[in-house]
Amino acid sequence: MLHFLPLFHYTLILFTMIYAQIKSPLKILALFTILGITSLHALPERYTVISQETIKDFYFLEDQPWVTPSKKIYFNETLNQQRVVILHLWSTSCPSCVPELKELEQTAQDYMNAPLDFIILSLNDPHAGVLRNYFNRNRYVHLKPYHNASSTRPPIKGLPTTLFFNKKGKLIGRIEGAAKWHSDEMKRLLDRLIAEEDTKQETKHLRFYNRWFQRLTQWFS
Repeated sequence: MLHFLPLFHYTLILFTMIYAQIKSPLKILALFTILGITSLHALPERYTVISQETIKDFYFLEDQPWVTPSKKIYFNETLNQQRVVILHLWSTSCPSCVPELKELEQTAQDYMNAPLDFIILSLNDPHAGVLRNYFNRNRYVHLKPYHNASSTRPPIKGLPTTLFFNKKGKLIGRIEGAAKWHSDEMKRLLDRLIAEEDTKQETKHLRFYNRWFQRLTQWFS
């Protein structure tokens, strides 16, 4: 993944100009152009591109007080609906998960009219009542409590973990750790997924821009 921070961009420009004492306006303009393009195509922090994988089906339960017994949902039934699906794995015992869930609620509200679904799957013990108590204390309008996933759910290294599925039901990316849902990079990613753009192709573009960036910086030496 290629991801440039804007502050790094401009710091590098300033350093390079001072170091090399560049006097060519065309070179400076070209560098700004390339850096601007890479900023527009940058992916969110810690986002890993996956080559459109198909995952094994698994089920989980929807924990709503008025639904008895809890409704069993098979994940693959939520896919292939011409909708982007965000599968977010979390737990109330995870220190960074709870603050992130509040950002997810706001993001779900922002995209409530878009073909985008958020599945917030808790890994809490379903028999302890922790998840229901949490949602009783914290009212979420756009997120539903899901839990008790079967053993065939996607393996993860830690919490939180977010998996991104395109409109064809393919796993195309993941973020391990808390994501910055209010960042410009995240908003651009979600908009591209909704518009059915391929983030793998975006990465190819970034590699192309990166090669040009390296050539431009060589001009300054």
